[in-house]
Amino acid sequence: MGIKRFFKNKIKDRNFIKNKRKLKINHYDLDFFENYVFNFTKCENPEVSIIIPVYNQIRYTLNCLYTIDQFDRDIQKEIIIINDKSTDHTLEYLKKINGITVIDNPENLGFLRNVNKGIHAAKGEYVYLLNNDVEVQENYLSSLLNVFSNKDNVGAVGSKMIFADNTLQEAGCLIFENTEIVNLGRCEAIDTPKYNFLRKVDYCSGCSLLFKRVDGSGNLNLLDEAFLPAYYEETDLCQRLKYEQGLDIYYQPGSEIIHFENISYTGKDNGKELLLQKNREIFMSRWNQYFTNTRFLDKGNTNNLNAFYKKPNVLILEELIPKPDKDSGSRRFLEIIKILQKNQHRIILAVKQLNEEDDVYVDFFRGIGVEVCKDFVNAQDRIVKVKDQVQEALQFVDIVWIFRPTGFDFWYKMIQEKLAGQKIIYDMVDLHYLRMERENEYIAITKDRKKEMKFFRETEYAAMKTADVVVSISDEEKRIVSGQGIQNEKIFTVSNIHEPVKTQEVAYSQREGLLFIGGFYHMPNMDAVKFLYENIMPLVWAKDASIKINILGPDFPEEIKQQYNSDRFCILGYQKSVDYWFENSRIFVAPLRYGAGVKGKIGQALEFSLPVVTTEIGAEGMGLVDGVSALVSGNNAEHFADKILELYHNEKLWNALHQNSTQPLEKFSVKQQEQNIKSMFEYLGFK
Repeated sequence: MGIKRFFKNKIKDRNFIKNKRKLKINHYDLDFFENYVFNFTKCENPEVSIIIPVYNQIRYTLNCLYTIDQFDRDIQKEIIIINDKSTDHTLEYLKKINGITVIDNPENLGFLRNVNKGIHAAKGEYVYLLNNDVEVQENYLSSLLNVFSNKDNVGAVGSKMIFADNTLQEAGCLIFENTEIVNLGRCEAIDTPKYNFLRKVDYCSGCSLLFKRVDGSGNLNLLDEAFLPAYYEETDLCQRLKYEQGLDIYYQPGSEIIHFENISYTGKDNGKELLLQKNREIFMSRWNQYFTNTRFLDKGNTNNLNAFYKKPNVLILEELIPKPDKDSGSRRFLEIIKILQKNQHRIILAVKQLNEEDDVYVDFFRGIGVEVCKDFVNAQDRIVKVKDQVQEALQFVDIVWIFRPTGFDFWYKMIQEKLAGQKIIYDMVDLHYLRMERENEYIAITKDRKKEMKFFRETEYAAMKTADVVVSISDEEKRIVSGQGIQNEKIFTVSNIHEPVKTQEVAYSQREGLLFIGGFYHMPNMDAVKFLYENIMPLVWAKDASIKINILGPDFPEEIKQQYNSDRFCILGYQKSVDYWFENSRIFVAPLRYGAGVKGKIGQALEFSLPVVTTEIGAEGMGLVDGVSALVSGNNAEHFADKILELYHNEKLWNALHQNSTQPLEKFSVKQQEQNIKSMFEYLGFK
């Protein structure tokens, strides 16, 4: 490394440490609240009832309410504060706040009874327990509700608890034998990746805990008064939700809460240690039978987060962060993730390069339960790089699943000396060298091009020979590589996943126009648009000038868009949802002249039962039958145009293809790909 580059990296690292994320603390004095007007309004039909027991500490209570007032205002909620006979100015201040419900106790009842009193008074579908010594952050409540919306069998969801010094207090809790409790992540950095993904836990702190107000039988979910006056009550509630109601407890790092520990309401309870011991013994007598695991220690070759997962643990290594809304390869990746999660495997994802604009996808994958490695600054103000996190993961993962040839070339060199018996999967995604060979028919072949092709061919086959298992995207590519000396028994097809989409039926006569979709950084897609614009559509328009085509997808070059775009050749770019076009277009066209692998765009059209006209390259691996499930053309523009015109004006043929479109999807079903992955894991020794 040159001296200039060395110092440039030092400055970059110093700035990275200097700019590490810190949560802002808005801890105002009472003078501030003399003039502050809260924005709460009474809600007759709340979705969430926020229950806050208080005993003195009015400044903390007002700061808590202030932060609630700032965020998630669109959620229909009621705020119920139970004042447990405070001796400061609590009641005086609370009575001035419009839009909240204050329950004033004539005598001190203690924390637990106050929570239950609030639950009895609540009207919301959900109860949100909140300490008064916290400050909530953006999306504190909406992110908790999202877990109930997106996961099945959710019992309760807790937040990431953060100390005032911006270190972790708790990232969920696990319970081990003899009810030994581990507060995960304590005193670590708030952005530590292994504590920043949605996951199941044994319980979360009642400082910030969301659950349904009533159970499936219509009974209130109350805290058990056996734990009066406080301690272990939320721990017990979570176990009742788990073992009596069959529900899961989740930790949601998207909900961040600053907690000023040991400030909150405790009523007039004395002898905290004696009380903790008494309630721990009650808790043990009820639940100890369920906790038989010896505590996992991070310093050993295991990791305590693994308690909720089944082997094999999987480390996935990619080049770039997958973007499931933008390309079919990323959609396939997401479906593989879903299958692994369904079978309770822990997933750690690392990519070679992360850009700032990738953060939305990092958050997406973390939000569905994937641990995503990302450079961060630890609690000791040292940068922990992705490569360091990958090496840490190698201490407990069983499988390393590496995608793409250049991905394998990069990652395997980095990890090979650290491997200790992990099985290696090489996922070729498609045969890159084969795609390039086919592309050569349409471009000039330079010396650099030949060198690049040689690199990809050698890299792909070297990866296949090194790996314990090779994943192909189609049986056709499996046959190709097995014919080149790769053992057939170690090649497994894990293809795109396509299931028929339930949609409103739109008849032939109500549809119009053609559709093409793709990511336009991918050259076969750009070539297909060029082929359409310059060769195919002029022939179509010569016979029917009314036929319009819509081109959808990200990364379309602006200079070409200016040249091609018109009222009947419409380049619409990236669309957040594409359902409308699949439901209302008459034909999906895919004039792909070169490429490799399985074409996700065609599978997507078949999902919507949208009749397809494509080439033999487009049909490769899809199991399409010409004239039955699609129309398949050669690379001849006139032949392709004739196919479009024939299908566009022949309602009987259109209806036949429309009815048969989903037939090829059986081999692309979730069930089939799940079985393929299971067979692959069994081959690797994991049953």
